[in-house]
Amino acid sequence: MEAKNSISLARLCSTLAAVLDVPAPEKAEPPLDWAVQLLKEQAGGPIQRALIYNPDAVAQWLFHKNRLMFQPVLEQTQLVLPLRAVMPSVTPVCFGTMYTGAQPEVHGIQAYEKPVIAIDSLFDVLARAGKKVALVAVEGSSMAMIYNNRPIDYFYLPYDKEVEEKALELIDKDQYDVIVAYTQEYDDVMHRTGVDSLLSMQALSNQIGIFQRLCRKAAESWKNKTSLIAFCPDHGVHQQEDVHGNHGLDIPEDLNIQHFLGVRRAVK
Repeated sequence: MEAKNSISLARLCSTLAAVLDVPAPEKAEPPLDWAVQLLKEQAGGPIQRALIYNPDAVAQWLFHKNRLMFQPVLEQTQLVLPLRAVMPSVTPVCFGTMYTGAQPEVHGIQAYEKPVIAIDSLFDVLARAGKKVALVAVEGSSMAMIYNNRPIDYFYLPYDKEVEEKALELIDKDQYDVIVAYTQEYDDVMHRTGVDSLLSMQALSNQIGIFQRLCRKAAESWKNKTSLIAFCPDHGVHQQEDVHGNHGLDIPEDLNIQHFLGVRRAVK
């Protein structure tokens, strides 16, 4: 049986903060120093832009089973982090940890609920550092609710297509230092039809395609700026005995995720 990954998702937040040269949020767990060093060496100087893409429910096992599908992600990044999501492995709990660096009992969301998180987050530290941040997400989603009331700009759209269009527009205009984009089609479809149904695999491919197009736009619009690129899902998934997929259990299928991080140097 597959083992659970040893590195907690809680360590991503301070790692991203260190790469972006801002302080970690107050309750964040320590960064992965080796990952920070690797990405900073790849950057060769200050990182001026960041694109963080959050596709919902992309399990580590999906990558291992469908490696060719993930080729566009590998082409844009240099580092793969095997991480362990937090419990319960549901969206608001995991995204609560991803952007605060804190365990669920610290950030306060310990069930499938969507209150606004009160503790310090990556969005807060970026804003305090003078960074202009945009959060683009599907309206009503966890990411459209739990990080409200921060001094950043919010764009909440009907579904993935509109999120992609807005994120592409924001990258093209180049008015933000950090853009975070969240989409959810794979999670929605796998709950209805199973984790590896034809419809679910198309939904997963669609989300990878969104990431690829966002990266291509960033390469074009941010070509004179060194940028961080990140593909960061929240939790994994498992197949139930019926036709439905699900998540939320303390099992490797639901906990094991992989984050893909990369740096693109400015073109001089």
